[in-house]
Amino acid sequence: MTANATADHRLDTISTLLLSVAALATSWAGYQATLWGGEQTRHFAAATVARARASRAVVTTGQFVMLDVGLFNYWLEEKAHRDSKLSGFIEKRFRPEFKVAFDEWNKGNPLESPESAPSPFQLPQYHVRSADTAEHYDELADAETELAARANRAGDDYVLNAVILATVMFFAGAAQNDLRASLRWLLISFATVACVVGITRLFILPRA
Repeated sequence: MTANATADHRLDTISTLLLSVAALATSWAGYQATLWGGEQTRHFAAATVARARASRAVVTTGQFVMLDVGLFNYWLEEKAHRDSKLSGFIEKRFRPEFKVAFDEWNKGNPLESPESAPSPFQLPQYHVRSADTAEHYDELADAETELAARANRAGDDYVLNAVILATVMFFAGAAQNDLRASLRWLLISFATVACVVGITRLFILPRA
């Protein structure tokens, strides 16, 4: 076998090896990109559900506050009219959450003492649990959105990696053509560098 034939055989072997490695690595990159796309969709869906639940909790909180304010205003009117029977009737209809703050407010003789809080709503004892629910789901939605963004970035990185590996197949495939040996070695060099970069990135990138 002549020196030229040996060199051609060596170039063919290297280019075939690069093509094989790049093809396998491209398949893996595409597989990971698909998985991360599914992760992105799942997290975005979870964020949407959490946002919807947070919105419902906000609406519920607003309804509870309106109910508390309305009943309290009625209670004040009847108290001002010195109708203890009707004010007592209204007081028994207070929601338990509001009743805690109302009792604390009422201890300071608020109708007579100017130092007392203007209303039970300004006391720390007044708390609507559905507001906590809304905050919880808002935080959950933010967390799921961040995870979806992370999945999107990972998927984009794998797509970029597939592009890098595609250049390996392009140069390695071009090196198998009937070209000058120096040009074939140049193409093989480009393909090798791109292959090293692509394979290294596959080990660095997160896996779904």
